[in-house]
Formats: sequence, structure tokens, C-alpha cells
Amino acid sequence: MKCVIRIVFLLTSLSLFSQDFSDIKTRIGLLKATANFKVDSTGISKIPIPTYYCNTNGTKNNRHVQDLNNDGLKDLIFSGTCQPYHQTAIFLNSKKGFQLVYDAPGKILSITSTTNGTEINSYNPSCCCEYYSNLIKVTINNTSAVKESTISFHDKTTITASNKLYAKTVSGILRSTPVVDDVTKKDPCTAEEKTGNRIGIVENESAIVVNQEKNWLLVFIKQNGSYAVGWIKK
Repeated sequence: MKCVIRIVFLLTSLSLFSQDFSDIKTRIGLLKATANFKVDSTGISKIPIPTYYCNTNGTKNNRHVQDLNNDGLKDLIFSGTCQPYHQTAIFLNSKKGFQLVYDAPGKILSITSTTNGTEINSYNPSCCCEYYSNLIKVTINNTSAVKESTISFHDKTTITASNKLYAKTVSGILRSTPVVDDVTKKDPCTAEEKTGNRIGIVENESAIVVNQEKNWLLVFIKQNGSYAVGWIKK
């Protein structure tokens, strides 16, 4: 009986990792996409536009109209400039009017609809004194539940995926680049002391290896549905 339980657990774990592999590859691919997402404002004249602090120019170029939760009502997405970032806001429509369910920096890369809901991918590159870029996936299902998953990586980290991703338990120092840099410097923005290219220290963490360079592994470490990214020695 214990053997059967272990086999079922192993197969379940492999299935979950396989889903993660596919999801990561798809999202990394969006970073390489050169075409800009084109908003579709068809039907916008028939819906009341909610007040939004970033919507200062009043143009249709920043508004995308689409039924995101398959309830037959047109929902609204704002995606446009809101200094110093590009901003994405999602409003779900209901009989009570529009409700703001998501509002964060980022530019829309893709919107994918399924019978179960909609997946919105956006990208917020590092800027100014923010050293991390975020690749964000917002999923809205048919019950209007909103789920967010972020891939966060340092502005010095270049993400590329090999053909074969695999799971591995890792320990060590997570770094932004595949070199050892422990030189202490002051952060020009905060004046705090930073140790080289260190991101953090991990111990016996389950990770997804997406690439490698000599004796370094580029790993995605999952935390509460989101991923921290960095290089770690084998």
C-alpha cells in the first residue's frame, strides 16, 4: 500500500512540475516577442467608463474591451502610460457596475481566453531605483476569482531557456549573474551596502532549472505561486 501511495505521489509531482515547465517556457517566450499587443476597444461606447487615475488622455488606445470571465458582460482593461511606469488595470463588469480587481505597473504582452476564463500576461521592466523586472500572469476564472503569478528577476539577469527543463533541490548563494562577486558597494539609491551580485541564500529549495552555463544553473524557485530567479553553483 505504501508503495502505491509513493507511486501516486511521484506521478502527481511529475505532472505538477510538467505544468510548471510548460508555463515557464510560454512566459519566457513572451519576453522574446517583438509584436505589441493591440487593444480592441470595440463596444466601448456602450459601456460606462470607470474613473481611473491613470486615464488622463481619454483616448481609446489605452482601453481593451473583452469578456474576461465568460459571464456575457464586457469587461475593461486599461493599459497605458502612468509615469514613471506603464500601468495595467483590470475592471470586471457586473450588474452593480465595474469593480477594479487588479492594478499594477506593467505592459500587456498577451491575453488568452479559454472556456474556464482568461489569462493576461504583462511585463514591468526594471526602472530607476527598482532593480527587478516582473513578468506577471493574472488569471481570471469563470467565478471572477483573480490569481496572480510573478516571475521576478534582477535587471542584470538574462533569461533564456534550454530545450529541457528539470527539477532539482538546490542550496547556496543565489546571484544575478553566473560569476562570484562579493565586493561590497553602496547602493546609489538607498546608500545601503550591497554585496556584489548576491540576491539571497537558499537551502534545500525545490527549483526548476531552465538553463546552465559551465558550473552554474539558472533556477526558478517557486514561492506562493510566484518565482524568484537567479544563478546558483552546481
